[in-house]
Amino acid sequence: MTYNLRRRELMTLMCGAAITCAAPAAIIAAPDAAAFYRGKTLRILVGSPPGGGYDVYARLVAPALATQLGATVLVENKDGNGGLAALTTLMVRPADGLTIMNGSAEAAILSQMLGRPNVSWDVTKLNWLAKVASAPKLWYVGPNARYSSVAEAARADPLTWSATGPADDISDVEAVISYVLGLKSKIVAGYRGAGDMSLAVIRNEVDSGVLSADSALQRIDSIKPIALFGARRWRHLPGVPTLSEAADLPADKVWSVELRQQIGEAQRAMIAAPGVPTERVDYLRSVFAEVLNDPAVIQEGARTNREIEFMPGADLQRLIGELMRAAGPRLPEFRRIALASYF
Repeated sequence: MTYNLRRRELMTLMCGAAITCAAPAAIIAAPDAAAFYRGKTLRILVGSPPGGGYDVYARLVAPALATQLGATVLVENKDGNGGLAALTTLMVRPADGLTIMNGSAEAAILSQMLGRPNVSWDVTKLNWLAKVASAPKLWYVGPNARYSSVAEAARADPLTWSATGPADDISDVEAVISYVLGLKSKIVAGYRGAGDMSLAVIRNEVDSGVLSADSALQRIDSIKPIALFGARRWRHLPGVPTLSEAADLPADKVWSVELRQQIGEAQRAMIAAPGVPTERVDYLRSVFAEVLNDPAVIQEGARTNREIEFMPGADLQRLIGELMRAAGPRLPEFRRIALASYF
């Protein structure tokens, strides 16, 4: 498998337009699994502070999830290490299915793919319950930015960016943008989450930032979009060009953009730890199929521009296996770009 997944295979796994592509499966009978959750407390770990995109999505689905399970559902914020502290926590909690995580499939894949320290998981063995949402990444600057276009960014020395840490699913996109455009970039790590990163850009502490576009949309009155890091334009920001529209990408470097965009197809997902009994994983997958296709949940998400883009857990599990093999012989070069070139 090379870094370039065949588009037809990828789209088959992604199931097209997501929220309409898959009718929710009837909830699996699994009486033992259903009985296990009734009256219990389920915790959803979130690897960012309250108010960030993952937190908002977790709280969006929590009431419907509680109703379906007959359980209490609590959101537990545990930020740190670019969102991966929560995944580490998931790995050490009892593998009973009472702790799950709304996390970044991108960050989990990248950290393992790039051999980051303290990775205690194998993404192919995590139990992927459902893809909740996805959106392209947005490169943006502040309202009084020193470098407010691609052409001006190319003249900066250095161009500074905000991030939480290496391979946090933000800094690696910043690194790929810098690589493909030949920018003299410096990524400044240590910010807690989307709020801190965006404030740093708005206040001109750093020159540029990247956020998931749905998170950036909440701050659109305070930022200036530069380009979308995605294969196509986004309907909520139709006037914002993709990176390939905003600049001529060198043919010998475009592979890095394609690879990173493919990894981004997984994005926001619900995860259970390895070792959770199969019947509970299957039951949670069927419950999430109901919740994420619930018109009330979809409508509430759309009201705040937090749109649901559902993918069944079994399909997401297969997609992640493909993505882990996607880098192929480019992996050493991709590791150098993401980790060693711009910090």
